[in-house]
Amino acid sequence: MSENDSLHPKFVEAMRKLKEMSEEDRLSESNKDLFEQAMNYAPLDIQPQLIEIKKKYQDLH
Repeated sequence: MSENDSLHPKFVEAMRKLKEMSEEDRLSESNKDLFEQAMNYAPLDIQPQLIEIKKKYQDLH
């Protein structure tokens, strides 16, 4: 079983879309819901990285 088999499809979808964006686009208000989707379905080992990105987002807004 590969690592991707254990990832929630909604997390995989959100991360795929976010990876295609520039950092500015990822942190934009219009993509807040997509980022929240990634956060909600993220595996525990990835959540600290997403929390750091969320802090960066909050500092911008």
